[in-house]
Amino acid sequence: MVRVLVIEDEATLLEDMVELLKLEGYDARAAEDGVIGIEIAYSWTPDIIICDLMMPRMNGFEVLTQLRADAATALTPFIILTALGDQELRHQARLAGADDFVTKPFTTHELVETIQARLYRHAMINAGAEHRLELARTQLVRMVTHELRTPLISINTVVEVLSRQLGQLTPAETQELLDTIMVGSRRLTHRVEQLVFITQLDAGVLTRESMILEGLEMRMWELLVAANNLARRFAYQMQPGVTVNLQERDREASVICNPYALKQALAELIANALTFTPANTEVNITLWRRDETILISVTDKGMGIPQDKLSLALEAFQQIDRDKREQQGMGIGLWLAQRLIVVHGGTLDIRSVDGKGTQVIIRLPVAGTAIGD
Repeated sequence: MVRVLVIEDEATLLEDMVELLKLEGYDARAAEDGVIGIEIAYSWTPDIIICDLMMPRMNGFEVLTQLRADAATALTPFIILTALGDQELRHQARLAGADDFVTKPFTTHELVETIQARLYRHAMINAGAEHRLELARTQLVRMVTHELRTPLISINTVVEVLSRQLGQLTPAETQELLDTIMVGSRRLTHRVEQLVFITQLDAGVLTRESMILEGLEMRMWELLVAANNLARRFAYQMQPGVTVNLQERDREASVICNPYALKQALAELIANALTFTPANTEVNITLWRRDETILISVTDKGMGIPQDKLSLALEAFQQIDRDKREQQGMGIGLWLAQRLIVVHGGTLDIRSVDGKGTQVIIRLPVAGTAIGD
């Protein structure tokens, strides 16, 4: 049974409305003012709320504002009862998220029709959200399954071939099969390492506080060189002829870090640039120090990211235009890199021009300082 909460300070009207709604088959409850109405809304969780606009202690606009600010009642359909002269408060209520209005005096038919319309629209919105969530779930399961199974299948297949035909293969054929195993192994190792760092972040093992207490002081240049080498192992889809131009302006600048985590973050960013930059072009990586901040720029000459999709690049399990572009991976590289950089006290910004390339800028505090100090 649909639960309807009616908040109205006029006792006779409140009693009539509750009785009317019960006769129409609703489970209706009454609240004689806004304060009581909010208490009932939190404890009873109505499916829809009907609230008078002009009331003592707390008017309908204030009730709506408070309920919309709470996650438990933020999406509950809310119908305002108004008089013709309440235009200003009615406007405020609409801005605060009122779903509909019923103007006094009203008929039983008008009230019930408005309730039904709001409930129907709410149900349609929920059904759409559930459908989108199910699609996202399905896509995620497929993506993760593909990324973990594919390299395992290729490795197992090659091992089976080697075990059966080792004495019959030429050295070149053997090397080709070993190369296939190596590519699959690197791909699987990359995915496992990503999942390990995500687990450490979510479990609270890697935090800003733990970095301050347990981090090691390392020269940023050494980490960057190591990250560049690791990125080449990650970027198994790199186009031929792609080179990296590493430039530094301060080799002595050091940072407090978890070396493995920070190297992983930098490698994810560099690998992303290597993967999307065209054949026979260059990825530019620059390191410099500005006051108490270490800056690293990673710039590629790839296809770029449309401005309206730039914010998606740093979200988990997002791959821009995956359906149009041949891509592998789970869409967590940039998202993971940002999370790892944040626990190191840093920031990550992306700038991109569609069709021309992308630049990622990392800012990290020099050892002994913090960004913003």
